[in-house]
Amino acid sequence: MKRNLFVTSNRLGDAVLTTGILHYLIKQEPDIPVTVICGTIPADIFAAIPQVERVITLRKEKYNRHWIKAAIKAGPHFWNRIVDYRGSIFSIMPARHRHIWTGGDDTVHKTVANARLIGVDHAIPPLIIPSAADLAKTVRLLNLQTDKRPILALAPTANFDQKQWHHENFLNLAKTLTGESGVLHGARIAILGAPGEEEQAMPVVEGLPSDQIINLVGKTTPLEAACYLSHASLFVGNDSGLMHSAVAVGIPTVGLFGIGKPVVYGPSGKHTLLIKGAPEGQPIHLPPRGDNDVLPLSRVSREIEAFFNSLSQ
Repeated sequence: MKRNLFVTSNRLGDAVLTTGILHYLIKQEPDIPVTVICGTIPADIFAAIPQVERVITLRKEKYNRHWIKAAIKAGPHFWNRIVDYRGSIFSIMPARHRHIWTGGDDTVHKTVANARLIGVDHAIPPLIIPSAADLAKTVRLLNLQTDKRPILALAPTANFDQKQWHHENFLNLAKTLTGESGVLHGARIAILGAPGEEEQAMPVVEGLPSDQIINLVGKTTPLEAACYLSHASLFVGNDSGLMHSAVAVGIPTVGLFGIGKPVVYGPSGKHTLLIKGAPEGQPIHLPPRGDNDVLPLSRVSREIEAFFNSLSQ
């Protein structure tokens, strides 16, 4: 029986950025089951794809022993197709078709570079398709049948503190966007973050009215977070895996960048907005000082409002 092997990242953001590639390949070869090898964090996103036969998770070990264990679990196969975004031990496994990552390109977006690996000459955006059952569950948990207020999703955390727009800015942005004259007047505010990021996000949670807050920080898996994001009217966050998940479920997405690679990792595709600090490449985590900031609140608010209003035109 033919089988395909798909090797992707341990990190949520990079893994999410390959989801569109996997869906594209499945569409081309719908009758060939797929084995996915990835880290433990993004595993549930791939396990939820119906054509994925199994997911083998990696926990990094010394001397690359995790790859040896993954190879044993994968078993001896002559694979129909190997797509390896890690350039791992699987790059030498026998296969009819082979697509092996040999290095990135900082001049193009990751969705372009990922697509080139499989011979596609245009960007393939990330794609997460929650099941009807998962969506129904979040409808119940969010009480969407009776609470018709729109939802603003905020992700004030990131894997590096200097990528995090200061929490006071997120707090004041939330008040501006949902206030009397805001583009999401009266909206509820969902705050998201990974387990272990509670300390970074709680100042935002605690600074807003309790009847307006949906506190999801540390309470969701990546797939569950994507399901919640599917119901949001707008996402605003730092350079993070949650930002790419918001793009992947197709909601309007704003990414805030200071330090990082916005050309490679900025939100890309329809209904997205990239806001970069000025000068570029500087930390955005410092307490706000008004218009002298690298990424001042006044500018971010103005650009988001213009972006959101443009969506209805």
